[in-house]
Amino acid sequence: MREPEYSGKPLAYLDQNILDGFLNCIETEPDFVQGFLERVQVVYSNITLQEIYRAGIKDTKYSDEFLVLLDQFDAIYIEAEFDEHFKFTGKMKLLSGSAKVIYENYINESLKYDEFINPLQKTIFAMYGGVKDYEDMENSQIESQYSLLKFIEDQINNLKNEKIDHPFFNLFIQEKENELDSLRKQMSDFEKNVKNNTNHLKQINTETDAHLAFRKELKINVDEINKIQSPDVLTKLWETLRKSNSSLDEIQLDDFLQIRNVKHSFEKIHVMYTNLNLMGFRPEKKVKNEKKLISSQSDISHVAYASYCDYFITNDERLADKSDAIYEYLEIPTEILNIPKFLDK
Repeated sequence: MREPEYSGKPLAYLDQNILDGFLNCIETEPDFVQGFLERVQVVYSNITLQEIYRAGIKDTKYSDEFLVLLDQFDAIYIEAEFDEHFKFTGKMKLLSGSAKVIYENYINESLKYDEFINPLQKTIFAMYGGVKDYEDMENSQIESQYSLLKFIEDQINNLKNEKIDHPFFNLFIQEKENELDSLRKQMSDFEKNVKNNTNHLKQINTETDAHLAFRKELKINVDEINKIQSPDVLTKLWETLRKSNSSLDEIQLDDFLQIRNVKHSFEKIHVMYTNLNLMGFRPEKKVKNEKKLISSQSDISHVAYASYCDYFITNDERLADKSDAIYEYLEIPTEILNIPKFLDK
């Protein structure tokens, strides 16, 4: 992969439903497709590849078709940038190259981290009453963390086996060993937190789904908050909540949204979108269906990556409305459009 030469065209991040649409019309409406590509540079992310992978689980021809489509678009891959300590910088880099090669790298490298991440996402699923076996959720989350520690240890040992005698390299290994030791010392607290969190979710879900209990506690009228329209959606939503909850009088919106101490907008978007779903603003449907929830989690990441582009193009109105509310609050200039609105520009 290499950094592409910038064409000067606006960057357009396409939601999966848009890619689906192009897949269906690239042969039948070539003039429309060509006109679209003349106006924008298509961008995709590892979340796009993740959805392409899921599309091809039953039949790889579907994933192959999406990869061919990305290459026909000369699409560029957007990827998070990390510093020398593997900390996210808040920036992105663009890489060009064969979508199939990038996809194969994703399959070989990124998918192995799913075993560490997926069990932790069960907590969100439990918020919607989708978890039946809480003991299994608890055990899988703890086991995944120990597996992650073992994975980190193996990577450090692999580096040691390189036998590179250089001060910087030796310092780097020492830093990673110190971080691993720190993580191991935190495991006792991690296990307690997982157990407490699991028990809490189990108790809440005994009477009703946890997200419904959350809305009830805050006296949220879903029909009322879904009448809120742009502009200033989050401010209006916050005012509505405060009218019904005196306990929120001394709380700032950033604290309620849990983004006060979140450094980068990319991460803030994930937290804010999750909170909007829990509150019932433009709520997702069939949230007890695990596949639907996984798709919803992918949507959140699409919104985060798209925030680095000029356009986020989606035909999903719920997704667009939540994205618009978040972008507006964070002062992100990305324009959210569906295909008809894009054509009218």
